[in-house]
Amino acid sequence: MSLRDIRERYGVSFERGTRVICGGRLGTVAGASNSHIRIKFDGRQISSPCDPLEVQPCHEGAVNLSPQTTQDWHAPA
Repeated sequence: MSLRDIRERYGVSFERGTRVICGGRLGTVAGASNSHIRIKFDGRQISSPCDPLEVQPCHEGAVNLSPQTTQDWHAPA
């Protein structure tokens, strides 16, 4: 599935290079894989698949991430 297919199916529009937030982490859209948007999170070498409905565009300078959402998602709650 391409980014265009994801836009048509889910009604969300992203292009490669778009800065986004997913799960409280900042990253850049790298492409699409199956029904997921691939995000290269800041500080990572490879991209990760993310649910298109959980990805939000990032407006640099206007981001307010609470400490609760910036925890590493692998860390125990």
